[in-house]
Amino acid sequence: MNMNTYPFIDYLLTALKLTLEDYQNYWHEVKDFRDKFSAHREIIFNEPVPNFEVAYKVALLYVAWLEKYLVLPSLELMLNEYHEELNEMIENFRLN
Repeated sequence: MNMNTYPFIDYLLTALKLTLEDYQNYWHEVKDFRDKFSAHREIIFNEPVPNFEVAYKVALLYVAWLEKYLVLPSLELMLNEYHEELNEMIENFRLN
């Protein structure tokens, strides 16, 4: 991973135009809904369903962030490096 990446939370907050506190409050609201209604069905849960538009945007932004900042080496490059490493190990094995 490129060590000069833009941290995801900063990227997210900038794109959503939210403060960290606002985002954390939203996250807790969605998590509470999941924990108390959709996953576990608490009988007394009667809170409104949260707006999932922000959650949808978070998913899209995460994919965009990965595409922009997560630089993966090509398989061809990885194969070449593997061959070099393997050849070195074989040569060391022969010498011993």
